[in-house]
Amino acid sequence: MSGTVTPLPPRAGLLGRGEDFASIGRAVTGASSRTRSRAWWIAFAGACGLLGVFAVTLSWLLIAGVGIWHNNNPVVWALDIVAYDWWIGIACGALLTSATLRLTGAAWRSGIDRIAETTAILAAAAAALYPIIHLGRPWVFYWTLPYPNTLALWPQFRSPLVWDAVDIVSFLGVCLGLWYVGLLPDFAALRDRAFEAALAEADERGRSRRLTLLKAQAYGILALGWRGASTHWERWLMATRTLSGLALVLVVSLQTGASVMLAGTVLPGWHDTLLPVTFLAASLLSGVGVTACLTVLVRRALGLEALITERHLALMARLMLGLGLASAYCYATEIFASLLHGDAFDRAVLVRRLSGAHAWAFWIIVVFALLPVQLFWFTAFRRSGLAVAFVGLAAAIGSFGDHFMLLIVTLSHDFLPSSAHPYSMGAWGLATLAGSVGLFLALLLLGLRTLPMVSIAETRRFAERHPDGRPSGERAPTPAETQEARLWGVSAEFDDAGALAAAVRALKERDFSARIETYGPVPMRRAADALGRPAGILPLLALGAALAGGLAFMALCLYASGIDYVFDVGGRPRFSWQAFMVPSVSFGTLCGGLTTVLALLFQNRLPRLNHPAFAIPGFTRASEDRFFLALEAAGPRFDPARIERALARLAEGRPLMIRRVPL
Repeated sequence: MSGTVTPLPPRAGLLGRGEDFASIGRAVTGASSRTRSRAWWIAFAGACGLLGVFAVTLSWLLIAGVGIWHNNNPVVWALDIVAYDWWIGIACGALLTSATLRLTGAAWRSGIDRIAETTAILAAAAAALYPIIHLGRPWVFYWTLPYPNTLALWPQFRSPLVWDAVDIVSFLGVCLGLWYVGLLPDFAALRDRAFEAALAEADERGRSRRLTLLKAQAYGILALGWRGASTHWERWLMATRTLSGLALVLVVSLQTGASVMLAGTVLPGWHDTLLPVTFLAASLLSGVGVTACLTVLVRRALGLEALITERHLALMARLMLGLGLASAYCYATEIFASLLHGDAFDRAVLVRRLSGAHAWAFWIIVVFALLPVQLFWFTAFRRSGLAVAFVGLAAAIGSFGDHFMLLIVTLSHDFLPSSAHPYSMGAWGLATLAGSVGLFLALLLLGLRTLPMVSIAETRRFAERHPDGRPSGERAPTPAETQEARLWGVSAEFDDAGALAAAVRALKERDFSARIETYGPVPMRRAADALGRPAGILPLLALGAALAGGLAFMALCLYASGIDYVFDVGGRPRFSWQAFMVPSVSFGTLCGGLTTVLALLFQNRLPRLNHPAFAIPGFTRASEDRFFLALEAAGPRFDPARIERALARLAEGRPLMIRRVPL
């Protein structure tokens, strides 16, 4: 992306007419005030009610045991694991959507990437409850972690329960890293707007309200001292791309790994090489569906129609249509394969899926996941927010039917009629599912009230500038104030990234005994190129950490299972490394994600909650719609008067205002 934001053609329709940097920031930062309504409180009360149901269910679970879910001997994975896989599928689909759009540089990601990442985090949080409460004794959940306990026994690394623990922790680590790094510039914008509000209240009332000051302090801590320097932005772009690549690997590994585990069994209905592809397509459809539904909700509830336009909805609809067709192809291929060359047991599973006691699960897939997306062949439905929301929600419901059909119908009847046992959903299983939905909704509603649900930075990168040509309103230091003070440097204010880059090119070859830095609300590629500062080796560090972490976890599994505590399972070889690939890849991506975040903070010298650049008059607009050039004193021959003359005589890129900045 170049330093100057390139206007999109009007037909793209990704922003409302007349939107600029300042209006985008005001729309997103002011959106939380629209949640202070009766509708929000009613929705939050409903979510808290579901959480109350979950608390009652969990209490009874601890008293009576996991049998309240109607688990039986063949169906040991009942509604709890169905719900777990369903939430994980939504989380993986949403995260894969955001990561893919970032890596491909799609312009329309600006309206949905934050919503998709938030969906992934909340769905993963809901899914993380199930492996813990499924233990029956959740207070000893740490037994699933890889450490030798007091009896010198290692966790069974071949167990899917250990995989779930590693996968969930890794998924949350990578997803939270991508989400938080993307939020850093937005937290800085919220910090500056809260600081301006505190100053305005102090001017009106003589003092600021305590709540306003607390908001400014909280956002300041979360922003970690982000200043929007050009080097910050270049490393930020590299970090988000690196985390997106790691997320892509993690999602594909997690979804295909779980399905390969099922396909590797001999149970009819699972023993199919197409199962990993079907799993991935269904999870993508459910994740995109929930993201689309929440996008419509955010657009309507927060009044962001100018930033999330009908074009975004149409593109989400096209994406759901494509994924729906891919899912339909996978289901049709499975059916025809069973009919054409499947054995009697495989065909029996197909018959039970289509007409057995749980046939409703298959027809839920057809009615909710496969048929509604066909509406998006028509333009009117693609541009209808109501249609997009309902079809997205229906896709999620259909995905639940898919997981129920895959697990319950297959497990309830294998090869022997004597081992068949009917399964019925119980009230406590449904209550647990409702409680997890309540957790998702409660966290979502709190996020709508406190966090920017549309990325300010990403949206501004594709906005057309409408500068007013006026300097910021703060008073500049007069010569009398700075004559005796020790100077940090000289700053110049610009209303355009192109003018800023031109000024950098004109000044960088001259010896002012000063260090040049630029600050702005969006990445400034041309200014960064003119300064000649590389973004660093962050991707290589992440790759090295991912490989080292994955190999270390693999070595731990091989040592524990093959040397220290040999436990033969199913006659496998002692060193069956294939069984440890999924958790090793997950742990490797977690190591790579943590390294990326830490390297970004270290290279940018963050956190640093106070910096001399914050003393530049009007610097709060560096997170809104202004670009600043700072020449920091870096030697004994630093002459502010000479720098001021050079800035005033620039043939190209003349600044709006030149200021001296004291320490």
